[in-house]
Amino acid sequence: MSQTDEPPITNEALEALRDKIDAVDHQLVDLINQRAKYVVEVGNLKRGTNVPIYAPHREAAVLRKIQSFNKGPIHDRTLEAVYRELMSGSFALEQPLRIGYLGPVGTFSHLAATKQFGSSVAFEDLRQIEGVFEEVTRGHVDYGLVPIENSTGGGINETLDAFLTYHDQLNIYGEVQLAIHFCLLSNGNPENIKRIYSKAEAFAQCRNWLSTQYPNAQRIPAESTAAAAQQAKEEFDADPESGSAAIGSSLAGEIYGLHSLFDAIEDRQQNVTRFLILSKSETEVSGDDKTSVMFTTDHHPGALVDTLSVFKRNSINLTHIEKRPSREVNWDYTFFVDIEGHRKDQKIAEIIGEARAHCKNFQVLGSFPACQRTL
Repeated sequence: MSQTDEPPITNEALEALRDKIDAVDHQLVDLINQRAKYVVEVGNLKRGTNVPIYAPHREAAVLRKIQSFNKGPIHDRTLEAVYRELMSGSFALEQPLRIGYLGPVGTFSHLAATKQFGSSVAFEDLRQIEGVFEEVTRGHVDYGLVPIENSTGGGINETLDAFLTYHDQLNIYGEVQLAIHFCLLSNGNPENIKRIYSKAEAFAQCRNWLSTQYPNAQRIPAESTAAAAQQAKEEFDADPESGSAAIGSSLAGEIYGLHSLFDAIEDRQQNVTRFLILSKSETEVSGDDKTSVMFTTDHHPGALVDTLSVFKRNSINLTHIEKRPSREVNWDYTFFVDIEGHRKDQKIAEIIGEARAHCKNFQVLGSFPACQRTL
């Protein structure tokens, strides 16, 4: 049968399908509210105890379970997004949460925070990474979210350095991976762009595209991609012929009222930033965990090899390693390492104890569920 021979779509058929969808929506709303009532009961049981409202190991278990239930045709990613928003609403019912992140509003940290925690929590934009650590430590926010590494640009030194100060006052509680897609934001015409604002890291990650598309445009550094968007908007409003643009997130464009002239202008399409969730609490074992440690070795030949060989000998995979000056002695370095496993596992605890014997300073920064999906 050709397309021209197919029976016409009738209003009656459409209405019948829409009625079925409405009936399912009714059931969904009833079931969501039934779930919410159980959440309230859980919150009442937790109240007055030290049990945290947000538990990454429980979140990981819920997401794994709903994916196991999924028979299609809807994608797991879509279900995960729905359930993250449901859990966000659950937090609001149990106890309102405040999430601190590296601001201002519209940064990729803001985007990561909203994708991870949903829209039903309160967000606090903090202008320095160390400020996120400080506010978590003081209890002014319940959780903090900070970038730790980018797949293109490498480790975030400000975050690593903050652990040197705050390592004994908080824990790494979780991790989030966010796909980084840069947009060229402006309300002007693409051919009239003369100056582009953004962070140095954003310029670096879009270098080839910029060199090809806008080789003569002035590149002006800003403290954040959100600040860049704000600056471009202010200049356009003052002078529509200014030719001002910014490189930032689609969220920044929405917040500051700029159009995306070009999407996904990053040179490396698999560009991902990993964020850490900070808390004063510790996580429980989820079954697929990482543990972050930092250490400074003694000054003798092979000290670093001796420490790392403990993990190799016990077949423990290292998923991340960085180093930073210790800030105590010149040419003395602190190493940051992520290993597979949870510090509450007996084997991991024993391995950590063995590795500690080779170091003059060894700190566990936290154990947390390994991220399963890039947001």
